[in-house]
Amino acid sequence: MRRKFTPIIILLLTFLGMHLHAQETQEKRTLLKKAREEVQSNLQKTLEKLRYNPDQDYLSKFSYLNAKGELDLGDGFVSRVQFLDESGSPVFYAPHNKNAAITTGAVTLQPDGELGLNLTGKGLTVGIFDQTRPKPDHVEFQGRLTQIDGSSEDLSTHATHVTGTVLGGGVNPQAKGMAYEATGWSFNWDADVSKMNANAYDPETKTNGILISNHSYSIVLGWRISGGNWTWFGNPAVDPDKDWRFGFYSTKSQAIDELLYSKPYYSVVWSAGNDRDDVGDGTRDPDGPDDTIGPEGVAKNNFTIGAVEQVLDYKGPEDVKMSGFSSWGPVDDGRIKPDLVAMGVNVFSASINAQGEDGYASQSGTSMAAPNATGSMFLLQQLYSERNSGRFMLSSALKALTIHTAKEAGPAPGPDYMYGWGLLDVNAAAKIILNEDGSSKFIREDILGEGEIHEFEFVSDGVTPIRATIAWTDPAGTPPGQANNPTNLMLVNDLDLRIIDEDGKEYFPWTLDPTQRAGARAVRTQDNFRDNVEQVLIDNPEPKLYKVQIRHKENLQFGVQQYAFVFTGGAVNGSDETLYWIGGAEGNWSDGNNWSLTSGGSPAGKIPGAGSRVVFEGKEGGSANITFPSAANAFSINLFGDQTVSFDLNGNEVKVSNGFRVSNQITEIKNGTLVFENSDPNPHLIEFGQTTFDNVDLDFRTGNWRLIDSETLGNVIIDEANLIVDVLSFRVNSLEMVGSGTLDGGFSYLNFKEDLVVEPNASLKPAITIIFSGQEGLLNLLVEQAIQELQVTSGNLTLVSEGFEALSIENGKVLLDRETATIKRLAMGPSSELDLGPNGQLIVQDSLASTAIESQVATIRATNKGEVFHNVYRKYCFEYLNVANVDLEGQAIVNLGTEASISNSEGWLAQNCDDVLFANFRVLYLCEGAAVTFENLSEGAISSYTWDFDGRGNSTLENPFFVFDSPGTYTVKLTIANQSGSTLFEQTVEIGNNELIKPEIVVNGNTLTSQQPGNAYQWYLNGEAIPGAVGRSIQADDDGSYQVAIFNEECNRVSDPVVISAIPNQEQELSRFGIFVGPIPSEDQIKVMISNEYRGPIALSIVDMAGRVYRTIDIGKNTDEVEVELNLPATRGIYILKINTNNLTLHKKVIKQ
Repeated sequence: MRRKFTPIIILLLTFLGMHLHAQETQEKRTLLKKAREEVQSNLQKTLEKLRYNPDQDYLSKFSYLNAKGELDLGDGFVSRVQFLDESGSPVFYAPHNKNAAITTGAVTLQPDGELGLNLTGKGLTVGIFDQTRPKPDHVEFQGRLTQIDGSSEDLSTHATHVTGTVLGGGVNPQAKGMAYEATGWSFNWDADVSKMNANAYDPETKTNGILISNHSYSIVLGWRISGGNWTWFGNPAVDPDKDWRFGFYSTKSQAIDELLYSKPYYSVVWSAGNDRDDVGDGTRDPDGPDDTIGPEGVAKNNFTIGAVEQVLDYKGPEDVKMSGFSSWGPVDDGRIKPDLVAMGVNVFSASINAQGEDGYASQSGTSMAAPNATGSMFLLQQLYSERNSGRFMLSSALKALTIHTAKEAGPAPGPDYMYGWGLLDVNAAAKIILNEDGSSKFIREDILGEGEIHEFEFVSDGVTPIRATIAWTDPAGTPPGQANNPTNLMLVNDLDLRIIDEDGKEYFPWTLDPTQRAGARAVRTQDNFRDNVEQVLIDNPEPKLYKVQIRHKENLQFGVQQYAFVFTGGAVNGSDETLYWIGGAEGNWSDGNNWSLTSGGSPAGKIPGAGSRVVFEGKEGGSANITFPSAANAFSINLFGDQTVSFDLNGNEVKVSNGFRVSNQITEIKNGTLVFENSDPNPHLIEFGQTTFDNVDLDFRTGNWRLIDSETLGNVIIDEANLIVDVLSFRVNSLEMVGSGTLDGGFSYLNFKEDLVVEPNASLKPAITIIFSGQEGLLNLLVEQAIQELQVTSGNLTLVSEGFEALSIENGKVLLDRETATIKRLAMGPSSELDLGPNGQLIVQDSLASTAIESQVATIRATNKGEVFHNVYRKYCFEYLNVANVDLEGQAIVNLGTEASISNSEGWLAQNCDDVLFANFRVLYLCEGAAVTFENLSEGAISSYTWDFDGRGNSTLENPFFVFDSPGTYTVKLTIANQSGSTLFEQTVEIGNNELIKPEIVVNGNTLTSQQPGNAYQWYLNGEAIPGAVGRSIQADDDGSYQVAIFNEECNRVSDPVVISAIPNQEQELSRFGIFVGPIPSEDQIKVMISNEYRGPIALSIVDMAGRVYRTIDIGKNTDEVEVELNLPATRGIYILKINTNNLTLHKKVIKQ
């Protein structure tokens, strides 16, 4: 089974034989969706633990609280209790630009920046969670800020400053925010996770939600100045010297991780905290220097941001100066936190002056670093969306990308517990998005299934360093018990990243030893089993073959794990150059003056070749019409921006070896052939999201290709290539699979308009639905894979082959161009026609259906004489279905109604549905000696029932029971009849063993009692259940043969019959009426001689002691004497001869020897 990577930009890792026990992409997506639904449900339970009901008496014992149970934060602000932590202590929140934009590189993404991108965050929504609320009408916010939760609390200088850093409009240029045209949704910090959950972006349910939110606060921990004095907020019952919550994975951490797992596109940025320099009053240990990050920053799936000084001209790690306050890791289980650092010292931003008016201020803290990172990363999502047809990165992809491109910081290479992975650098991150070529640099998202291994091979140029980074949104961990620094690992799904060279040398990811505390130095010599981010770096690669490998340990929770993968390295199979179109609105592909080596640059004087990455930027909109005077080649073709582009191939071939991406407004391709050829094992991405094709062949000749977006393609030809389609519905004009190539992927529907031909050596994904929606078409499937369903929704489709399980026709016609075809299901819709040709046979194995209506009838026809063979015993009642020259064969009963047109066709019925006889029953209590109950399920106007119990007895009751004396397989037949005819139904029953002991009936007068107890009881009279007789005893008020069945959990056991009769001496009665029966005993038959003056009907029946009727003979007596011979049943025993006349019933016991 072929492995697939989730859609994202240009080529990806195929992961060549790429998996062990690979699961279908769609199956894994289904598992992932169920997992997120389950986690979302768990989140609601976790949030209950974070709700607090005010208890003034409880709070009165905490001396640092005011009379209202509030904590004084200084500057006139107080903090309310948010919830009680695991130890029962109250939890409070406290708050934890031009140079800031330079520090993270955001300025290069903004208008007039060096990358020429003009990114401002416009049209996207960012969330600001903070103390009370920012000043919404501040001049810097320009009407773009809304207080979503309706808070009317006092305005917060802190919240205003944070908001300005994210989205300040730049009225004061020095206070311009990172994403200065973004829309802001602000919230106070009360019940923050619940608000985040309700407002987070989701591509299906909340498309206008917040994509990234900023949280510049955390719970109050350790030492803090309150009321002008140092106050310690730890719990001495857990640890007398250190606040145990530093580095602790708490219920709040768990809630954040559950939220982010269930909302995978939503990114949460949390400030690391400012506790490193909180020294206290000397009565306890100071908070710092390390292990000072609070539970919110400890969460695995968020971005925890530390604060450094401004960096205006980075030349090396020594240029990144740590602030004096920013909290450091490690967290208790040793994971790397903070994730990244950004400018948080003297950040200039919007504020509120002493008069409550618009103002500006410089502030320091991780509270300032977090919004610097939030706004900067927000621009990356905007850029990614513009280059990927409106899609956003997963939060895990954003984390992998920003960690992959972070500037080195700290005292040693690699991550540490002070700077995390380094200084955020969105300039470097943006360049990967801009220059993805599918081989040397790319971003990918995929889903790892249980037991799978994903691999990507490349040949290094021996010069460019190789860097591979993976990140994944991990399922939430389980908080450990209350303790200081518990080392319980919080990583749930442990993925492993390795690079292995052609000689077998294995390169490991960075890892840190938490026992070394802040002084830990990263190594690359061992496994990382703590972090949900891993990075492998090869500084000095050799020119040889390398293989990137992604796998997992143990079993995956939920059976799947989605992850993101970022790669950079000098691959020799990458592009040689990038050529940008500068030819304007009309141009010739083969004119070297229409191409430049830089975007918008001067002419390069060369045209694209096989190693050229071709880019159409289209920044200024408008249109471009490109003509191809001759055949052309390209490494990849990429169209971005607002420009509409038209390619007129003029009958030529355009060969592409790496990828074809359309992410602009509308692209038209006409009159020619696109050829996709590649010899390496990695898949190459194709994106035709807004592309139309007119008279175009798309010829996949060799290589591995992945289609991640498309409308309707032209004529698709697959030769020796492998095409993976990761869209739900794969739409083509026609499809020909003429070689040994494959068509697979996450698609469920294949829609075609003309012809669909699959040759025997090709491989077409099974279990899909094929839809014909054209005017005239042909289907010829010569492969063994069974297609789930063929739907014909318009026009005329000729079937040359079979190969599909179900056929559904609506508003269209199917012509069977073969002698016979076998399917499982046939569905005829309104205005549908099935033409079996001259003498075709359609074998339907499972079911028939028709939804035709009076104004849009359905028709099944043949030219000479066709046949529908449906050998399933089932009753169908259809209307508005006409049949001509087609016979129905098999066990199925198909009624077309009294108004049906049936011509020259046998086997179909034309009756009222309610009158159609259909015999059916089900069987209960299948064990020996039991009252095996037969429940009649027959339909129609039934006048009689005849049951045959494998020749061992019969009955004319509607719902009889029968006792099988031994285990075995028996055939039971039911015949129902009326004046119009009869229908027979038979089925085999398997009778098993019975653990119950046969009950005996104790007779006491007219009271009958089961001697054996049971869980339940049922009494029978003459073979029929007595309604309501379910006790251990009954009163026998009527003559007849009584039996009782006792029940346990599995079955029942029935007694021998007891005959209760009011006739004291039947022998005398027989003699008095001149009736003689003999011989008794008898071996085979008995004679019944009747000598009297009676004239009229007489019924003679042989009945066993269980009331089962074996023989019945009806005679008419018109003479004084009559003699009748009756055959006895094969089984030895005692039987009763019943003689019925008009007004008399007599009994005689007979014995079969």
